[in-house]
Amino acid sequence: MHSAIIYHYGLLAVGAFSFFLAIFVNFKAYHEPKCDAFIIVNITTGLWALSLFIFHRAFGQPSIFWLRFSQLIAIFIPAAFIQFVFALLGSSQKLKRRLVLFYAIALILGSFNFTKFFISSIKYNPTLGYYHLVPGPIYQIFTLTYIVMVIYGYFLMIRALRQSSGFKKNEIRYYLIGFILGFTGGGTTFIPLYNISITPLGVFLLLAGEIILAYAILKHRLMDIRTVVSKGLIYSATTILVLGLVLLLGLMVLAYYKVTLTTRFFLYILGFCFFLVFVLKPVRAKLEQLVEKLIFGRSRIAYEELRKGSRELVTILDNKVLVRFFLKMVVRATGVNWGKLWLIDEKTGDCRLVARMGKERDESWLNGNYLLRKNLPLIRLLEEKKKPLLREEIFPLLKKSEDENIEDKLGIKNFSLVIPVFFKDSLKGCLFLGEKKSGDVFSPYELHTLTLLSDEAAIAIANAQLFQQIQRMKEYNESIINNVDSGLIVINEEGKIATFNQKAEEMTGLSLHKVLNETAEILISPLDEIIPGCWQTKKSVSLPEVVLKLGKNHTLVVNLNTSFIDEGKERVGMVIILTDLSEVKKLDEKIRQAEKMASIGSMVSQLAHEIKNPLSSIKVFTELLPEKFQDEEFRKKFFSIVYGEIERIDSLINRMLNLHRITAAQYEMASIDEIIEDVLSSLSLQIRNQGIKVKVSHCQDLSQIWVDQQSLKEAFSNILINSIQAMPQGGNITISTRKRKDKNTTRAILEINFTDEGGGIPRNCLNKVFEPFFTTKSQGSGLGLYICYQIVQAHQGKIRVRNAGLGAEFTVLLAIVEK
Repeated sequence: MHSAIIYHYGLLAVGAFSFFLAIFVNFKAYHEPKCDAFIIVNITTGLWALSLFIFHRAFGQPSIFWLRFSQLIAIFIPAAFIQFVFALLGSSQKLKRRLVLFYAIALILGSFNFTKFFISSIKYNPTLGYYHLVPGPIYQIFTLTYIVMVIYGYFLMIRALRQSSGFKKNEIRYYLIGFILGFTGGGTTFIPLYNISITPLGVFLLLAGEIILAYAILKHRLMDIRTVVSKGLIYSATTILVLGLVLLLGLMVLAYYKVTLTTRFFLYILGFCFFLVFVLKPVRAKLEQLVEKLIFGRSRIAYEELRKGSRELVTILDNKVLVRFFLKMVVRATGVNWGKLWLIDEKTGDCRLVARMGKERDESWLNGNYLLRKNLPLIRLLEEKKKPLLREEIFPLLKKSEDENIEDKLGIKNFSLVIPVFFKDSLKGCLFLGEKKSGDVFSPYELHTLTLLSDEAAIAIANAQLFQQIQRMKEYNESIINNVDSGLIVINEEGKIATFNQKAEEMTGLSLHKVLNETAEILISPLDEIIPGCWQTKKSVSLPEVVLKLGKNHTLVVNLNTSFIDEGKERVGMVIILTDLSEVKKLDEKIRQAEKMASIGSMVSQLAHEIKNPLSSIKVFTELLPEKFQDEEFRKKFFSIVYGEIERIDSLINRMLNLHRITAAQYEMASIDEIIEDVLSSLSLQIRNQGIKVKVSHCQDLSQIWVDQQSLKEAFSNILINSIQAMPQGGNITISTRKRKDKNTTRAILEINFTDEGGGIPRNCLNKVFEPFFTTKSQGSGLGLYICYQIVQAHQGKIRVRNAGLGAEFTVLLAIVEK
C-alpha cells in the first residue's frame, strides 16, 4: 500500500514538473522546432501523468474515463517523441511524411480508445493496492507500436550520435540518456497490465530523465555527460573509500578491545565515520584529483599546454610571429580541425584575418562582409558577453534581435567556438575554432584556460603592436636625422654621445660606433673643448664660424649651435648642430664677385656718364675755337671752362682710384670720440654758417678701437656733409655711441648713430643710397655714401639707414677688436 501511494504521488510530481518545464521552456528558451517539439512532449507527458493520478487518487471509486483519457494521451507520446527526434536532427522537412504516418497510426489507435477493444475493463490488484486497466486486443497492438516507435527514435539518435561530433554529439547524448530514462520509467506502468505484480516506481526514472532533458534544452554550454557521470563516480568512490578505511579502523579497535557491537553502538560508529569523512574533506579532494587525472588526462594535458604557452606569449615582440604562435598553440592544445584569428583594425573598426591554421569545410561565411564588420551582430554580442561562446549559444542569442535568415547569413554551423580577445574592456579581435578532431566538446578546463589565455594574448598583442610602433617611430626618426643636411650630435643625461648622424660622421671623419656612448672628449678639435665646456657650464653657445681640424692640411669651417634639453627644471641633455659653411662661403664669394662685377659695371657706366658731360663742353668749345680764336673774351671763357672741366674729370678719377686704398697696414688703435671731434672741427664752419646744432653722446666705458683713422674720418665726414646739405635752413644733428653685443655672434660691437632733421630719404630710395653715383640731389657725384659703405665694409662692419623722426638716421656698426 505504501509503495502504491509513492507511485501515485510520483505521477503527480511527473505531471507537475512536465507542465512547469513546458511553460518555462516556452518563455525562456529560444523558439525553434526542437523546442516546440520538446514542449509538446512535456505537455503530453504531463497530461498523461496527471489524468492517471486523478484516476487513482481523486475519487473514492475509480472513474474509467480518466483512465481512458490518460491512455489516449499516452498513444500520442511516441509520435511526439519522434517529432522531437526529427527536429533535433534537422530532418523535420525531409521525414515529414513519416511523421504524418506516425500521427496517423496514433489517431487510428486513439479512435479505439473508448471501446472495449482497447480497454476491456478495470480491476483491483490487491498485491499492488490500486486499480489498473485490463488491456483489450487493440491495446496490445498499441503496446507493440509504442515499443517500435520508441526504438525507432533511439535508432535515429544513436546513428546521429555516431555521425556527429563536438557539441552536437554531446547534446544528442544528453537527450538520448534523458529519453531512455523517461521511457524506461514510463514503460514500467505497462508491467502490471500483463499480470506482473510490480509497483511501477520507475516513474521516478521518468522524473530524472525530464531533469536531464531540461538541462539539455535550457543550457547552452553543456558539460560533457561523461564528466558528470565520472565526477559522480569519483565522488562516490572516494567517499566510500575514505568511509571504509575509517570504518575498518574502528572495527579493528573494537575487536582488539573485545567490545560487543550492538545496533545502537554501530550507528554511533557509522555517524562518527561520516563526520570524519567531512572532516577529512581535503583527503577526499586529493583522491578526486588523482582519479580525475587518470580519467581526464587529455583535457588536463591541454590545460597545462595552454598555461605553459601563455607564459611564452609575453616574450614575443614581433606581432606576426606572436599571432601565429598564439593560434598554433590554441589549435594544437585543443585538437581542433582549424583556427582563424581576426584582429580589429583601429582605423576602420573592421576585423581583418591575421593568422590561420588548418582548413575548414566551408570558408564562404568568413569571406563575407556581414559577420566581421564593426557594429554587426556577432561583434556586438562578443562585446556584450566578454567570454568564449559556443556555436550553439551564439545563434539563439543573435536571432532574438535579428532577422530570420541570420543562420544562413552567418553560416553559424561552420565553427565550434569563438573566443573574444579583450584589452582594457575593448574588443581587439576574435579567435574562431573548428570542431575537435576527436569529436569531443570543450572541457571546463579548456574553456576557463582559453578565457584567461585570450586576455594574456590581448596584452601581448597590444605590447607587440606598441613595440612595433616604437620601432617604426625610431626608424622614422633615424631616417630624418640621417637625412638632415647638418651634423647632429646629442649628449644624454650621463654626458655621453647618444646620437651621431651620418652628416656628423662626414664632417668629423669619426664613425658612429667609435663615438657612441663616449664622452665629447673623443671628438676632434676644437669640439673636444667647446662641447664639454658647454656641458660643464650648462650654457648654450652659438659660434658663427668654427674651424674643425680634420688633418694636418685639411680644415672645415662650420657654424656651431648648442641647446639643452629641459625636463621640468632640470637639464638632462644637450643638442649640438653643426652646419657646413663650405658651400655657403663659396656661394657668398660668388655673390660678392657678382656684386663686385655688377658694381664695377655700374660704376663704369656712371663714370662714363660723368666724364662725358665735361668732355661734351670741351668738344663744343674746341670746335668753336678756330672761328673765335681772335676773340679775347671767348679765349678767356674757353680756358676757364676747359680748365674747370678737366679739373672735374681729374678729381673724379682720383676719387675712384682712392676707393680701395685702405689696407691692414694703415690700421691702428684710436679713440672713436677723438675721430668724431676731428670731423666736427673740420666741418665747424659749414655747421655754424647754416645754423646747425650738433649734440654728441659718448660711450663712457670705451677707450680705443682698432681702425684706420683717415678712412673712418672720411666716412663720418661724408655722412655729416650729407646731413648738412639736407638742412639748408638749419636744424639739429645728434651723434651717439654705445657698446653692445651682436645678437647673432654675441661679440662686442660699437654702434655709432648720426641723426638729422633733413626730411628723410624717399622710401623707394632707401635701398639705393649706398650704390655708386646714386644721388637725390641736383648736384653731386653720388659717391659720398658709396665711399662710406666701402670704408665700413673694409672695417668688417655694417652701415644702414632709416627714416626716424624729422629726418634720416645712419647707423654704423664696428667690431671692437683689441688688435
